[in-house]
Amino acid sequence: MKRLLLSFVAVVMAAFVMGQYNVTFNVDVSGVAGFDPATTDVYMSGDLVGGWDEPGTNPDYMMTDDDSDLIYTLVIEKADAEHVGPYKYFFVYDDTPSWDNGEWNGDPNREGAVIGETTFDDVFGDQPFVVTFTVDMAKLDTLDPATDKIYMAGNFKNYAGEWNEPGTVAALMMEPIVGNENFYTKTLILNAGDYMYKYFLVENDVPSWDNGEWTGDPNREVTVDTTMEVSDIWNSQANINEFAEEALEGLYPNPCQEYINLALNSNVTVEKVEIINALGAVVRTVSGVPFLKELQIQTSDLNKGIYFVTVHTGQGTQTARFIKE
Repeated sequence: MKRLLLSFVAVVMAAFVMGQYNVTFNVDVSGVAGFDPATTDVYMSGDLVGGWDEPGTNPDYMMTDDDSDLIYTLVIEKADAEHVGPYKYFFVYDDTPSWDNGEWNGDPNREGAVIGETTFDDVFGDQPFVVTFTVDMAKLDTLDPATDKIYMAGNFKNYAGEWNEPGTVAALMMEPIVGNENFYTKTLILNAGDYMYKYFLVENDVPSWDNGEWTGDPNREVTVDTTMEVSDIWNSQANINEFAEEALEGLYPNPCQEYINLALNSNVTVEKVEIINALGAVVRTVSGVPFLKELQIQTSDLNKGIYFVTVHTGQGTQTARFIKE
């Protein structure tokens, strides 16, 4: 009996340590023309309760509108939930299960992260965008990949609220790019809007505000209104959300297919330009372009994936990231 009692206590204590949090999902359907609550139910599906069940088949995913304001709600209890999703909202007509009436077809799915009690406020059909952030850490010469991690913090509401202490939200930890040890990247699913953020160094997995790029304003800013790539350089305030230094003013199209155009500062001497793949290998070199305003490089024969453009000048190098589709 004593052993059983101890086992029970251990289970209860484990549950207490893990923590149980209520995650509330609200979706506003008031803007959907012709929506009829008498014949239409609202469901969620995704990696929340039991997986991607067909909408209408799992009652755990059915949302409710108790005050008839056309904002439907579902509360799910999660244990130590960090990452939430992927998920979407669906209409189910006349109690007939179907995949046909979701917000949109295909990717991206919705996602987010929570710490403690969290509420997601979504609008039906308001499709988010895939935003990939990349930061060049070359300026931080004390970075030790064995003990240090790079985190983002900002007003990413669906990722555990706003401005959480760096190191506390696993979904905001950036990943090093294999073969390019100075570059860290993170892809977030963000709704349209304006965001502020910074990058932070977290040492030995100890959360802290102490090791950010700089103290105080300005924060980095980005306006999300499409799928996009954001390239930054650690501790470079003067070029927030722009390419660093003077030589490379931009590159397009990104993603690219047949070619990539580099917008260059014709007042800066460019010694050579290199294209480097995700493994760190130089796959293309262009020399003799000292005073061009624009340089077009063919990319049609490159494999699909992530690449880097490195511009070499007499003052040093400058790198930007692009994707070949």
